[in-house]
Amino acid sequence: MVENLTSFRIHLVCIFLLISQGFVSMAQTKHPGRDSLHHAQPKESFYDRNSSSKWIRELKNVIVVSPKTESVADSFNIQSPSNIYIGTEGRTITRIRIVRMKPFGSSLTDTSAHHITWLGKVGNAVHISTSEFIIRNALLFNEGDTVNSFKLADSERYLRALRYIDDACVVAVPISDDEVEVIVAVQDILPYSLSFGTNFSSRANFALTNCNILGMGIEMRTGAFIDSQEDHLMGYEAMLRLPNIGRSFISIQADYLDRYENQRYGFTLSRDFYAPTTRYAGHLILYNARTPVRYCDPKGNYPEVTAITVRYNHLDAWLGRSFQIDKKPFNKQRNNITLSIGAQRISFVDRPENSEESYYKFQNRTTYLASLTYSQQAHYKTNLIYNFGRTEDIPYGYLLSIVGGREVNEMYNRPYIGTNVSSGYFIPKLGYLSGAVSYGTFFRKGTDQGVIDFELNYFTNLYILGNFRQRTFVNGQYTRQLYNKLDDQLVIDGDFGIPGFRNDSVLGRHRFNLSVEQDLFTPWDLYGFKFVLYVFANFSWLGGYDKPIMLSPLYSSFGLGVRIRNNRLIFNTLQIRFAYFPNIPENSRFRYIHPSKETVLQPRDFKPNAPDIMPLY
Repeated sequence: MVENLTSFRIHLVCIFLLISQGFVSMAQTKHPGRDSLHHAQPKESFYDRNSSSKWIRELKNVIVVSPKTESVADSFNIQSPSNIYIGTEGRTITRIRIVRMKPFGSSLTDTSAHHITWLGKVGNAVHISTSEFIIRNALLFNEGDTVNSFKLADSERYLRALRYIDDACVVAVPISDDEVEVIVAVQDILPYSLSFGTNFSSRANFALTNCNILGMGIEMRTGAFIDSQEDHLMGYEAMLRLPNIGRSFISIQADYLDRYENQRYGFTLSRDFYAPTTRYAGHLILYNARTPVRYCDPKGNYPEVTAITVRYNHLDAWLGRSFQIDKKPFNKQRNNITLSIGAQRISFVDRPENSEESYYKFQNRTTYLASLTYSQQAHYKTNLIYNFGRTEDIPYGYLLSIVGGREVNEMYNRPYIGTNVSSGYFIPKLGYLSGAVSYGTFFRKGTDQGVIDFELNYFTNLYILGNFRQRTFVNGQYTRQLYNKLDDQLVIDGDFGIPGFRNDSVLGRHRFNLSVEQDLFTPWDLYGFKFVLYVFANFSWLGGYDKPIMLSPLYSSFGLGVRIRNNRLIFNTLQIRFAYFPNIPENSRFRYIHPSKETVLQPRDFKPNAPDIMPLY
């Protein structure tokens, strides 16, 4: 215990140093970084060169923001959408004009004349702009409608969330006392992506992606895998996605993967609650999968830990109906009550013998669920949080959800109940704070296989350090299994605790994860690629029921890294991490140096989702 307490104190000192460094940077900065809405007069731009057009001039007045000056506030814009369009609310939309911008050169937030490199010119030349028809289909309003502030704001946010759009802006321009023209300006990204990876010995892979085929928003990915040590030299993958079919906001996706022992094929039909005004949402997912899993047989029929191939069919379906109960145009947030029903079916074709007796994940089962959700959500418009300067929509509000249902299992039948409470808000002078509490349990001779989870996420305001920008992130999560009679236990592998770490024998019944990261957004720009430097510390306490969590074994990692991204390309963020693991047990696998691809992170939102069972891990 003395050793654990000593280690705990040392790690607390490390945490204090990381966090205090953020406050030191605040103290060294006279003003936090300013938001992108306050700028000096712009240089001549393509808007000036087209000044004879009234709607072009109006668009310029609203979105031109170049060149930048230093700001005295963080980059959060907490203005209500109804305030942005308050002067035009209720007027008739006589015309909708679409402005499409190429990926390279001027942007919606900086329209001054830019020198375009030869690579940018080539990119613009081969790029096919998003069809005007596709952009109009993504709008929540039509010509002839009256201006609804929320529908204009939701349309802008929906456009910005599309994978092939870098940024979007929706502006209502008055043309008379009761009429407006709406200008929808979007900037595309270059939709082509070619990725390649190798271990420089026996394995290699490559993939080609186009997320906006012929400007129609259709996404396709094809790839191949090569491994000279496998029985089959080649493996393949393919994906095709058709979004927003017939302006229904329904998407269809088909997937195929044949990567040696990993095989999967199936399709997904989905429509989510993309705006608070959305009435219906749901999905249908069908796939067949074959994959190796790490298996520890408690009866000794297999070696202590071995790789076993399992094959199963998966069906997941749900349907939700949302009712907007507060439609006042001058409220920042809108309230919704949502009713949802769903069913999930997992049926194994191949699995370890008798594994269903000890491991829940190998049991054939069908689960029927229903949920009732009360939610309230709006968005802050900001940047330099999870992206590299691109406009980001950060949700705020809260969600209360109750889930109930029944599982029909090959071993037994049992009811289920769960609940979730989550919330997130911007706190002036401090930053953004969000949290969630979740609980779920089955009932079989009392409570069975329950889980409770507490999560807290925080990031600071943006602060100026010369030409650099700095932000600190702190995330904490405590998870505890309740009354679990099976052998499924918590782990700390990868995303479950320590990135880059894996050990099949490190298991427990309750876990506390704490991560601290300081990001430094640099002014460096290499052919549109931007760089973020960061330092991090990850801590995971994992143990059994017999000890308090803070006296359980502690595992950790420390390090630094760089993220590289070009927002005008669809490439995932390239991340290079250098990590040190001070107290990792024997037989662990970990990576000191870890180059990887990282998708754009998204914050927790507060919109209704499919009813589901809390994960055990």
